Amino acid sequence: MSRTIIISGVSSGIGKATAHLLLKNGYRVAGLSRRTSKSEDILNEFPDRFLNLEADVTDVDSLKVAVDKVQEKFGQIDALINNAGVGHLGKIETAKLEEWHNMFDVNVNGLLSLTHICIPELINNKGHIINIDSVAGHEVYPEGVVYCATKHAVRVMSVGLEKELKGRVKVTNISPGPVETEFVEHTSDKEKVAQMKEYFKDVLTAKDIAESILFALSQPAHVAINEITIRPFK
Repeated sequence: MSRTIIISGVSSGIGKATAHLLLKNGYRVAGLSRRTSKSEDILNEFPDRFLNLEADVTDVDSLKVAVDKVQEKFGQIDALINNAGVGHLGKIETAKLEEWHNMFDVNVNGLLSLTHICIPELINNKGHIINIDSVAGHEVYPEGVVYCATKHAVRVMSVGLEKELKGRVKVTNISPGPVETEFVEHTSDKEKVAQMKEYFKDVLTAKDIAESILFALSQPAHVAINEITIRPFK
């Protein structure tokens, strides 16, 4: 029987590329997003193995409903990919407080909520948690202070989960550098957006990160890939 993978933030970018790649490789995928219409092309291509679920990682009740539907449809959960994330960059003195809160709500609390809901089933199945972090989880840079703080939290969670769940659930932390996704559009500071668009030319693609996720998932049972850092070669 093929393994069942839950992916958050599946409507675009890394999440969508990962869903498509895993489905092509025989996995069953439950994709969670707020914009299910953007995933309908995947559903049309893989109607029997893709579950297109509306859920917001900041809404715990919607996550519980979605996870229940996964178990109803596929009967198991073998891996969780915490991919949903947002980044609002810009100067501290002009930043919007609601954007800081939004980053923690999505990047940290959303990951915690979905992980907490799925852990019993993942332990039961000797499953796998993959957290999509960032190189921002390894360093801190100006105009990205709060975003970096959220990604440091993700990395700490990954390290802690790996230690506590060793031998029961595999845990992988994947830290990409700049990737061509909607990430640039999250920032409301127009000057910063212009800078980022220039910086994000000729960088990683979502498929590059999807390939690393597939690599981590496809290891033999006795092998755990705990951390992957990926940067563009430029």
